[in-house]
Amino acid sequence: MNEVLLHRIATTFDHYDVNGNGVIELADLYALANRLLRAFGEPASSERGRELIETSDRFWETLVEHCDADRDGRITLDEYRAAMLATFVDVDEFDDMFLEVSESLLALADTNGDGRVEAAEFQVLLQARGLSEAECRTAFEHVDTDGDGSISLQEYVDAVYDYYTNPTEDTPGSWLYPRSMQAA
Repeated sequence: MNEVLLHRIATTFDHYDVNGNGVIELADLYALANRLLRAFGEPASSERGRELIETSDRFWETLVEHCDADRDGRITLDEYRAAMLATFVDVDEFDDMFLEVSESLLALADTNGDGRVEAAEFQVLLQARGLSEAECRTAFEHVDTDGDGSISLQEYVDAVYDYYTNPTEDTPGSWLYPRSMQAA
């Protein structure tokens, strides 16, 4: 297995393990959703807020189904790594849940409701992941592959898939998390 991809999997595990206790739990996904809602100034009770929370619930169910090998309600790095390798690398399958999460994130990021996620909106999303302002600009430039000044759902989904499957640097997906976290 490529070391870059293994490190990227560990990076996303660390992102989901919000409380840093070494396992992903439902509370971590709620904390991540709340971080995003605060970043966008969106109440959890709004339609977009409820959708993000509901998507977090479904994402958790999917993670448990695919990752929680010992069925203890906690996902370790080893369990997460094995599931991500099986899903993306070994069988090249992009789970529908990742599409639903991507849709929910971009709906939240589209703060002006124009159906486009522009640079400033994308920046808020990525800063919630820990990217600097400069990293956000660079990520936007890479993910906006058609150069139209906005991120489409397809561009974002392609970048997420790319992050998990393509170890090449400077691809759209390689910019979705802080570079400092990705350095092997």
